[in-house]
Amino acid sequence: MSHPMFNDALRESIKCKLLIEEDEEVAINPNLPQDAINPQLGDRLLPDTFTYLFFASDNEDEEDFGRVCAWYLAQNIYDAPGTWEEVENLVSEQKVGDFLKMSSSRLFVQMDDWMRYLGFAWGHTLGGKPVTVPDPTAYFKRNLKHLFNGRQEITIQDFINRLAKRCPLFETGKFREEVENQIGTREPNFLSTSTAFALFRLQDEGEIQLERKSDAALMILPKVNNQVDDHGRISHIIWKGEKS
Repeated sequence: MSHPMFNDALRESIKCKLLIEEDEEVAINPNLPQDAINPQLGDRLLPDTFTYLFFASDNEDEEDFGRVCAWYLAQNIYDAPGTWEEVENLVSEQKVGDFLKMSSSRLFVQMDDWMRYLGFAWGHTLGGKPVTVPDPTAYFKRNLKHLFNGRQEITIQDFINRLAKRCPLFETGKFREEVENQIGTREPNFLSTSTAFALFRLQDEGEIQLERKSDAALMILPKVNNQVDDHGRISHIIWKGEKS
């Protein structure tokens, strides 16, 4: 019996090196981090394991996917293309069709499914149509412990640098910089609206606290229509989670 969906998933898992194939047998890649192959932790950590394998492991086979995801996260969250038709129009408007290789609705569906699973987007229905929103809150929340790395308070610049190293889809990361070279860079010290929205949302949920300290370098977190108020001029982030 044919199992096309299973076979596609198996091929992709081997391609990104989640699994390895030897002597016609398939096994979990033993070179993955220990937590990723731990039977008690592996399933829960699978979205972050995939994120690492796709984007942060110098996997050349996934670079096109990395550029597409970084492009979507770079769009204005308050006016982002939420359907294939809107994506197609914006790709044409920004003249990034050859760069992104986003040539069909099938590729958009693949991006959509993966970004939701990895925690970079979520979906809802608007006027009877499914719509996608580029919001990385879920990814941020899962990785706060790693981003703060034993500290309760870090500068927002440190936060962004660590975020880009862990997942180069974000500001200053490899794929985001390639995208911004194509569509135009952000204003100096500004974050993208999707990153800013996620940080504001985490603050509303009590996960972090955004602070502005005198005589400290600021980054700007824009809101709708790129508006900035005093709450969006941030120098430090405090993690409200577990103590070191």
